[in-house]
Amino acid sequence: MLPIIPLLLVSGGVFGGLDAAEKRQVKRKFVGKLEKLDKHYQSFVKQHVDPLFGSKNRNTQIGEFAEGVHSEQEANINRGLAISAVTTGAGIVGSLVYPPLSLISAAGVLYVMSPLLYNDFKVLMREKRIKYRLVAGLSVIAGLASGFYVVMGLMTTFVFTAFKISARTEAYSKATLVEAFTLQTPQKVWLLVDGQELEVPFEQVQVGDCVVLNAGQVVPIDGEVILGAALVDQHALTGESQPSEKSLGDEVFANTIVLSGQLHVRVAHTGNATTAAQISKILRDAAQYQLHHEARSEQLADKLAIPMLAASGLALASVSTEGAVAILNSGLGSTMYFAGPLSMLTYLNLASHKGILVKDGRSLETLREIDTIVFDKTGTLTLEQPEVCAIHCCANWTVPTVLRYAAMAEQRQTHPIAKAILIAAEQHQVQYDSADIEASAYEIGFGIRLDYQGQTILVGSQRFITQQGIMVPDVIEQALIRSQRIGNALVMVAVAGQLIGALELQSQLRPETEVLIERLHKRGLKLAILSGDTQAATEHLAKRLHIESYFAEVLPETKADTIKQLQQTGRKVCFVGDGINDAIALKQADVSVSLRGATTLATDSAQIVLVSQSLLTLDQLLTLAQEFNRNLDRTMTLSYIPSGILITGVFFLGFGMPAALVLYTGGLTAAMLNATLPLLQLTKEEA
Repeated sequence: MLPIIPLLLVSGGVFGGLDAAEKRQVKRKFVGKLEKLDKHYQSFVKQHVDPLFGSKNRNTQIGEFAEGVHSEQEANINRGLAISAVTTGAGIVGSLVYPPLSLISAAGVLYVMSPLLYNDFKVLMREKRIKYRLVAGLSVIAGLASGFYVVMGLMTTFVFTAFKISARTEAYSKATLVEAFTLQTPQKVWLLVDGQELEVPFEQVQVGDCVVLNAGQVVPIDGEVILGAALVDQHALTGESQPSEKSLGDEVFANTIVLSGQLHVRVAHTGNATTAAQISKILRDAAQYQLHHEARSEQLADKLAIPMLAASGLALASVSTEGAVAILNSGLGSTMYFAGPLSMLTYLNLASHKGILVKDGRSLETLREIDTIVFDKTGTLTLEQPEVCAIHCCANWTVPTVLRYAAMAEQRQTHPIAKAILIAAEQHQVQYDSADIEASAYEIGFGIRLDYQGQTILVGSQRFITQQGIMVPDVIEQALIRSQRIGNALVMVAVAGQLIGALELQSQLRPETEVLIERLHKRGLKLAILSGDTQAATEHLAKRLHIESYFAEVLPETKADTIKQLQQTGRKVCFVGDGINDAIALKQADVSVSLRGATTLATDSAQIVLVSQSLLTLDQLLTLAQEFNRNLDRTMTLSYIPSGILITGVFFLGFGMPAALVLYTGGLTAAMLNATLPLLQLTKEEA
């Protein structure tokens, strides 16, 4: 949107007498000069004006933030701000010294507001309904038609200042959102070239190169391990709480961290092609998406459109033309349009600092209406890895001995049950070795067979034990019945053809689960568990957590029906699930929360993602939603008061356009300041 008024003047005054080719050449030169001037102006704004709106320097090396330039939308706002300021000055000079300048002021206001006016009327024709933006457009036309050039110029300047604040806040929020869930790309990396390790700038890395990564380094690329082994922390990318073991043939991803070991990685993707960069794009798109829907502030503003037009018409008939125009320029709806989304952006940014990605900003409004929270069981309330909760011994065998033989058999296994047994052995300080192990074999679906000092050790299920002709004593049979009733499992241990004991395993709660449930109960919320597990197992967990209701043996495709049934009883439901098997239920819920990490964002149906992987973040989210709604209520109140004073003043105190300008500016400033106050406080703390 380069200014075309000077170009039109040149066209009329200079082009006369030139042929077509000469005119085109002059136009190209003039447009080129305008583009160069605009480039310098945008650079000036970036360096000297943006910092006034709370911007801060960033080193993010992804997408638009690496370019260090304004988006086209913000560039247009910068131009509109400059033109409106200049035309306001022209209007002031015109009213005091040279009246024809006032016409230039009017032309400038119409020029910068014309895209908004066009869109307002297009919405009216397409949707057949009056939105408040149409009232704003009519207020500009009415003000100029009534000769209030200076006032309209000032109001236009304030409008574009508000646009600028909104754009800066949005850019800040989007950049912070990306930074909250990504790491920084290193300046230099080590490449393996002809057997030699060479340090080169990251920009020189090409697909097919071999990057050498050591402990403590951030992985800068996506690739495949061709040599070495290491533990890699992928939490920021995948949400996995445990480090991942990487070795020959495994994939590694940018923005993960090598914790120990060394890797030689063949580069598959660099820069914007990496998984981390694609996730960052999703994050930016999510930040944009949540602003494109009508929030509560916009809905209320639209409802006021017809009453405002009616009040203006009444003032025209009973008071004066100036009073009618003043009411149109009261700014009630436009203040909401600016301040409402700003308040939402502020709290989206605060959420990102707490490890919460809010994909749909409207869910922050809906959360205050939630009275029921339904949890998926496995992977949400519990961890995938079980824990040993009891050890049952036969005859004269002891707990340390049973654990010792079980740990000896499982020490080379990596499945969750083996890890649970090894953790229990460590907790009981049981010592075991592998020096005298003669042979071992893992039989899938059954258990482990181990030869040790001339004896055969068997560790596995009841079926595995009985198939070997080993008798199961009554004490273990009874333990088996009890454990199955509450959804637990038994791992039996036999030595030299005799059963010596069994380890009872149960679902392991997330460390923070019990604290969270207590906090949610204090909030007065109703809680429920939704699980595909057995009735007994789900009931046992519900009692263990003091959760009043549960739904067991629910298939993934019927989980949404359960949520719907709760809603039909009048409940407002928040569903917390893993975001994959629970996709339909997540869509059905009034608010949906996922514990999945960033790689699932593209397909995850949840409105909110707890990237930190801590359930306690849910309690923080609820607090944040309460604070957001209180802030939004204050913001909307600050929008009502000045407009109410103005409308009353028009009918009873003779208020006109000067009063409209003062009250509109004051109300807009107060509302936007309140909307951004939490963000300003956060910025101050970071400084």
